[in-house]
Amino acid sequence: MGNVNKKIALIAIGAALVTSLLIYLYLSSLSSTGTGVKTKTTFVAVNDIAAKVVITDAMITSVKVPIDITLPIGAEDKNEILGKMTRERIVKGEPILLERLFPEKKTTLTYVIPKGKRAVTITVNEIIQVAGFITPGDFVDIIVTYEEKDKEINGIKTSYPKYTKVLLQNIQVLGVGRNMTEVNMIENELAASVTLALSLVDAEKLILSEESGTLRLALRPATEEGVVNTPGVIRDDLMNSKSKVQ
Repeated sequence: MGNVNKKIALIAIGAALVTSLLIYLYLSSLSSTGTGVKTKTTFVAVNDIAAKVVITDAMITSVKVPIDITLPIGAEDKNEILGKMTRERIVKGEPILLERLFPEKKTTLTYVIPKGKRAVTITVNEIIQVAGFITPGDFVDIIVTYEEKDKEINGIKTSYPKYTKVLLQNIQVLGVGRNMTEVNMIENELAASVTLALSLVDAEKLILSEESGTLRLALRPATEEGVVNTPGVIRDDLMNSKSKVQ
């Protein structure tokens, strides 16, 4: 399902780029020939706008397009755009189509959570959240470390060594602190929590691990989507044992 959604998103972005290019070429041809045509105003993205971002005045600019153009040209009234949240990424120069936005000016967390996911918040500090470089919209891997523990059942004692393992991978960050968009992040202010988009099964794993271990977030590169199978590691995996039998 995830791959299907990604393909749909890529198709949409490709179509938007083609539309923007056709409009640009059409307007350029009109300018070069000096042909007088009736135009109307529409709005396009000044730069790339990420998904799940609230549109502000600085993100859009007005352009003139011919009235009789058959290509989708986007909203003509700026007030129809401002304050609404993008459904998916909008590329630089792309007309702001209303269907690419959430229909109402509702920017609460419930409108950001992907289908089939739940928002789960964990406590973080500067180390856990990668020195504050994690922002809403990023994807992270979650690593957990369990402390050494002895457990006795029916007179049989079992020792569990300190153990570090990649718990979850490619997890979307919905919010950092109380901010859901990167443009609202306050410079140099480190948040005390991070909210993640998780399936219910992964939410169970994360909550139990936070209660019984120490979590660390690893920020993923923007272009990486795969996962890596890891065996986990204990102290003895890192060095030869120096302990002595008493």
